Amino acid sequence: MTLQAKDIMQPEVVCVPPEMTLDQFEEFLTVQDIDGAPVQNAVGEIVGIASKTDVIRALRFQGRDRLKLDGVNITVGDIMTDEVVFVPPDLSPREVAELMIERRIHRVLVGDKRCVRGIITAFDLLRLVR
Repeated sequence: MTLQAKDIMQPEVVCVPPEMTLDQFEEFLTVQDIDGAPVQNAVGEIVGIASKTDVIRALRFQGRDRLKLDGVNITVGDIMTDEVVFVPPDLSPREVAELMIERRIHRVLVGDKRCVRGIITAFDLLRLVR
């Protein structure tokens, strides 16, 4: 049997709303013990993906005077990457890895913007070579 994306994905995907503040997002990532999460709008569509790296970039540009821009809290929607990469469940781990390298990303979602079946991170692929 050849491994497929569905065999290595993490099936439990936790999403965040774009309105979540960065303070809340940092706490969420810590509590969930994850490095990033898909961003899901009110109608259930995936509209982006946000990570610790995005938070660090925002901190670098805004400073830590509590992530406000003109007195308004910066949200996940402000910092997220809106080009989410989705892969089909039958894609091989090698193809997933090649796509991640080509796109210079650390996670892909298995499924589509209305139905996410799982998430694959670079760490999931690294576990395959142990």
